Formats: sequence, C-alpha cells, structure tokens
Amino acid sequence: MEATTGPTIFDDLMSQEQASPRESEGLEEETQEPSQQVEDPEPAEISNLEIIKSSIELDASGIQVGFTSDGHAFRGDPNAPIILEEYSDFQCPFCSRFVDETLPTIEAEQIASGDVVLVYYDFPLNNIHPQAAAAANAARCAGEQGAVAYWLMHDQLFANPEFWSNQAYEEAFVSMAEEIGIDTSVFKSCVQSNKYEKEVQVDLDAGVALGVSGTPSFFINGQLFVGAQPLAVFNEALTTVKEGGQLASNNPSEPAEPAAAPTPASLNQDFAGEMGDPNAPVTIVEFTDYQCPFCARHSIDTMPILVSEMIDSGRVHYMLKDLPLDQLHPDARSAATAARCAGDQGAYWEMHDIIFANQESWAGLGPETEGVFLGFAAELRLDTEEYADCMVSGRFDSAIENNVNEARALGVDGTPFFFVDGYPLSGARPTEHFQIAVELAEEGRLAEAFAPPPQAEPQPPSGPVEVTIGDAYVLGDIDAPVTIVEFTDFQCPFCSRHYQQTFPQIIDSYVNEGLVRYVFKDFPLNSIHPQAFAAAEAARCAGDQDAFLEMHNLLFDRQGDWGNQEPTDTFIGYAGDLGLDTDEFGVCLSSGKYSEAVNADLQQGMELGVTGTPAFFLNGHLVSGAQPYELFVQAIESLISEDGS
Repeated sequence: MEATTGPTIFDDLMSQEQASPRESEGLEEETQEPSQQVEDPEPAEISNLEIIKSSIELDASGIQVGFTSDGHAFRGDPNAPIILEEYSDFQCPFCSRFVDETLPTIEAEQIASGDVVLVYYDFPLNNIHPQAAAAANAARCAGEQGAVAYWLMHDQLFANPEFWSNQAYEEAFVSMAEEIGIDTSVFKSCVQSNKYEKEVQVDLDAGVALGVSGTPSFFINGQLFVGAQPLAVFNEALTTVKEGGQLASNNPSEPAEPAAAPTPASLNQDFAGEMGDPNAPVTIVEFTDYQCPFCARHSIDTMPILVSEMIDSGRVHYMLKDLPLDQLHPDARSAATAARCAGDQGAYWEMHDIIFANQESWAGLGPETEGVFLGFAAELRLDTEEYADCMVSGRFDSAIENNVNEARALGVDGTPFFFVDGYPLSGARPTEHFQIAVELAEEGRLAEAFAPPPQAEPQPPSGPVEVTIGDAYVLGDIDAPVTIVEFTDFQCPFCSRHYQQTFPQIIDSYVNEGLVRYVFKDFPLNSIHPQAFAAAEAARCAGDQDAFLEMHNLLFDRQGDWGNQEPTDTFIGYAGDLGLDTDEFGVCLSSGKYSEAVNADLQQGMELGVTGTPAFFLNGHLVSGAQPYELFVQAIESLISEDGS
C-alpha cells in the first residue's frame, strides 16, 4: 500500500495553529470545504444493490451473477446483508493471491449461503502494471456477452497473468475469450477500441476519492479493509461487520508495500512553469489546481514572499505541476491550459498570477472560461490569435494528464501539495513552514523532519539475522569472511549516492581482495518510486544475458533519465547500449518473468525489518541508509577480526 512516514515536525506545527486544520482540497471531497483525512472512515449508508435484473444468471456453481445498475459485476445474492466491494488490479500479485487463496472459501461459504455479495471495481495501478487497465477493459468486453462470461474472464486473467502481461496482450485476451467460449469477433473489436477506458478511469478516480491507495482494497458494508489478508482475518472482519461492529483498523497486517523510511520522492521534469536557478541547492515542486481556493491563497499570500526571499536569491528552484481536481473543479483543467498557452509566449507566471487573482470571475463558467482567459491574454499584451488557437488545440492535454497521473502515483490527494527536495508538505502552509523546510534542506537535515517518532519505528533486529541469498546476483568469493546483502531501489537517490560514492570503494578494497561477498536484493518503494519495480526487473532480465551488473550500473548512472514515463522502451534501449539481444530482453521485461522474484525480495526485506533504502546486512547485522565508506570499513574490519579469532 502507499508508503507513509508518520507524523512530522510540520504536523506538530500545524496542530499549534487554531485557525483551521491542514488546508488543502482533497480528491475525496464533494464540497469546496476541506476536511481532515481520518484513518478509519465511518461506514457508508448501506442499502441493497441496485441491479439490472435481466442481467442475472447462474454460474456453474449455482451462484447468482449479474451487473449493478452502474455496470459493475457482482457475485452472490444482491439482497445479501453484507456487500463486499473489491477494488482490484488484474496484474497485481496480491490481488491474485486473494483470488487464488481466499476468495474460493468465501465464495463456498459466505457467498453461496447468501450472507455476502461481492461487487468488483477496477483499480489498475498503471504506473507499475502497464497492462492492468487493458485487462480491466477485456473483462468488461467479455461482460457484454453476459455476467457468467465476465467472471470467467475475471478468473482467467488472474490465473494466467504471465500469459498476457506483455506487448501481445490483445492477442492473449482473444485467445482467452476463445477458451471461455464467447464470440471472439465482437470481443476483439471491443478490446481493440479500448471501449471501456472511461469507465475504468471512473472506477479509479472513485477509488482514490474513497481513500483507496493500493490493491486489493475492500469496503465491507462501507468500512475500508485493506490487503490480501489471510482467510481467518477476512472471516473475522466479515463476522464483525455482520454483527454490527466496527473494524479496528484500515491497515493491513501484511502490507503490500513497506512503510517508507525518510526517502524522498523522485519527480519527473514535466512541469508547467519554473522559477529560479535550476542549480539552486533546494527544489520545491508544487501540485496546484487553479480553481482551488487554498491554492489561490498560497499564490496570493505566500508565493510573493517565497519569490523575494528564496527564489530570487538563488536558494530555491521552484517548479509547478498541474493537478486539476475535475470532480470538484470542472474548470481547473481549462485554467491549466490557459496558463501553459501563455507560457508559449513567455508569460506563464503572469497568467498564473492573474488567473488566481481573479478566480471568482471565471470559476464555474464552464465553456465561457475560454473567453475570460482570452481577455486575460489581451491584458498581458499577448498575441490573442495565437493564444486562442493554442487553447483549442489540445496540445497540452497529455502533459496535464501526465502530471495528474504522477500525482496519483505519488499518493498526492489534494491541493496545494508540495515536495521540498522530494519530501512532502501538504496544504496551504504559512511562509514559516517553507522557511523551516528550506533551511533544513540547506543544512542537509530535511530527512530528520520526516522521520517517524521513535515509538512508531519498527525495531531492527537485536542481533545478527540469517539472510538467505537465494538466486540473487553475487559478487566476490563465496568463502569471503564478510557477506554484505544490500536491499536497494533503483529510483532512490540515496541508493544512487551509495552506488556513486561508497560501492566502488567496497569493491576495490574488499570484494576484489576476497574479503567481502556482495549480494544484491531488490526493495522497490513503488508508492514513491513508480518505475523502481520495472528497473529491478530490467536488471534481472539483463542478468539472463550475463549483464546484471552492467545494467545495474547503467540504471544508477542514468537514474534521472528514466523515471519520468513508462520506461520499458528506455530499458530496451539500454539493453542495446550494452550489446544485448534486445528482442530477448524485451520479451523478458514485458512478460513479468521476474515480478515474483522482485516481490519475494521485497517481502524478505520487510520480514527482516527493512523500512527504507538502501539497507545492508553485514554478516546479518543491519546497517540502514547511505552510510559513509568509513563506517563500512569499521564494520567490515571488525567482522574480519571476529572471523580471524
């Protein structure tokens, strides 16, 4: 699930203010007033499902299947006392675990008995599962030929992810349709047209609005229940809700992703506007919504001080990204386009300021906003004909959507939202908070502000632990007295620092001398580094051609180049640079061949107490963080001495 860091000094500061809670507009809001997020939301009002009665069929097990009035497949008695709503991703291994290990018993016991009805919602994590949305569309295409066909395709997709998780997914879907016995010509046309793209996106947006941040997630009569939990835990939750109780926690006992230690997010360079020296020591990235009143407050009250005290002085490089909250602010996307079109004529920030300063004059006008924005362009003495052409051209649509998708991948749930050197600050903060953050960043101490309180930190092992090597890539003599196992994330800047500064010295002084055996393990923090998982797979695929280390090094050397978009083509290009067979490499990468192996490393790291990257085990002793070479020297020499004694 989404990585979190717990309370920070900035939360403490906010709690001292009496004016309001943390101020931002969240995706989950239905009004223009902010509210604090809570970990355990009150259950939604429950009613029997609204269904399409004519869609009801009996499957091979004699269970009712059909569709709700809003087009979602259900399984079970629509009048069951418990409605189990599942938000899932067909390419997610944890979702597959639920379908394989838990759902069959729930179906045989609670669903078949009429106690539970399951309703399926799509929540494809596109940043790490590139074919998941297409699979969701395929299931819906099968559903055009009946609810039984939908669930048969649902089961096939989860049973055979390795068959379709590649570039030939459309052909795979058609083959699966043939296997379940539906009309493939109709199905194929539906798949190729991506007919249900908007419906899948609606599910994704709805899930985000309800607080879903990972898969699988469930609502049991409106109460959030997260993760592929063991059957006993699931049964306990169902029983609790059936008896009118409240679920104790929304957090899974076995999370799909680790809670991140202070590890900054990696953001792409696809920004709408920038100010200041690109080489400034501190970078602030803002996600904004032009129709959001709190974003306007930040622009009008706080930005002038940031510009005069931090940006113009060369301390801060400031970048702005678009995050129009379409459900709340239907005109925000047009405003984002208006600012970018002004940027074509060198007036991005001037338009940014005038849009926020006059927010009340255009917000809510719908199509008429374009005329207002054209008037602003005239006030700024822009070429209005060129500007008007830009506004209707759609040239910035994909760039704005890329910003939205990046924000979703990073767990940004409201506006304004800021990243200071990759560390998050949410809401319309007072100037003092930015001053504190920038000063800490300049001193190299910003991570300290985001460290969880001591009582919230998982305790590291009290002594050495056994770290199984398995099929990991290894450098050095198997009989070396010291073994270092590194858990790393290819998109993590601290891992890159270790690779650049410390790793080469360890190799030269200890690995090459037969004193250290060095083992590489994967620990991708997907919620803040959305391409890290794919990078881990790329290194392993290169390893199939005896080039793991070469790809490992290239990924870190070019870390800033591949984290912006879906990176498959870039990684294939790297394989070509290394002289590998790119066809073989591409098949390996697109097939998900090593996804289970990467997840196994991730799970092993969590079980060993790893909470962030990089993390090292030296003969089983945990060392966290990108430590200086001198610390490794002390630890290695001490362990060699112990071995010699």
